[in-house]
This record gives sequence, C-alpha cells and structure tokens, in this order.
Amino acid sequence: MNTNYETRYASSPSTVKTYDTEALRAEFLIDNLMQDGTINLTYTHYDRYIAGSAVPTSEALTLETIDPLKAEYFLERRELGIINVGGNGTVTVDGEVFEMGLKDALYIGMGSKEVVFKSEDASHPAKYYLNSAPAHTNYPTKKVSKAEA
Repeated sequence: MNTNYETRYASSPSTVKTYDTEALRAEFLIDNLMQDGTINLTYTHYDRYIAGSAVPTSEALTLETIDPLKAEYFLERRELGIINVGGNGTVTVDGEVFEMGLKDALYIGMGSKEVVFKSEDASHPAKYYLNSAPAHTNYPTKKVSKAEA
C-alpha cells in the first residue's frame, strides 16, 4: 500500500481566533503533498473533505480506500477531482484511460471502483492534486483539458 493519510478535526472558530502563526500552520497547512511514489491524503472533518496528491514514479499508484471512509472502495460514496500539476501521465478509471498533461483536470463520479495513476516519465512524474467530497448522485467521468478550460 502506497497510501498515507492523516485525519484533521474541525476547530472551534472562537479557539482559532487565539492561534498564533505556528498553531494556524499546524492546524490547517497540509505540507506533505507531492511525495514521489506515494498517495498522500488528508481527511478533514470539514464536510468530510479530502485533499491529497498522487505522484507515481516508476510504478503505478492505485487509489485505495482509507479507514475513515468505512467503504469497500474509495469512491463508493464519494466523487473525486484531479488536476495534473506535473509531467504527462494517465489516470485509468475502471479500465478507461485518460491522458493527462500539465493542468489537465479530471472529474470522477461516485461509484467508480478502480483509479490508477501513472507517469509517462519517472524522472519528470505527473503530480496529481486530488480533491474529494461525499456524493449523493453519480455523474459521469469527464476530462477537461487546459485548452478547454
């Protein structure tokens, strides 16, 4: 398993007002994104939102469920948005391959069982920024290229 995750809890607005810079950074800054060869996720108790990244190098990375989701697979009850901020690569969703260049985006709807991230060149890997939220309706997977945006 090449997936790391952490859980963050919601903070009281009145408590946050008392935080100094160090406490604010500890509470809200996600500074471990974009590590080669891993998927890093931060599950928050702010609407069960997940921010994360996938940086496949020499091996593909498969999106796996994490314990807080209490689900058989990651997108059982969630949707996922992806933006590639690195080199060229592909994202395969239930067998359908999407080529992802710099700043290309991909939306993956609820119910997709297998998501696999790959890089075209391990020395200049794709760097996928991930956002996921609970979903209540399934919408089709759709790629939006930088040119279309």
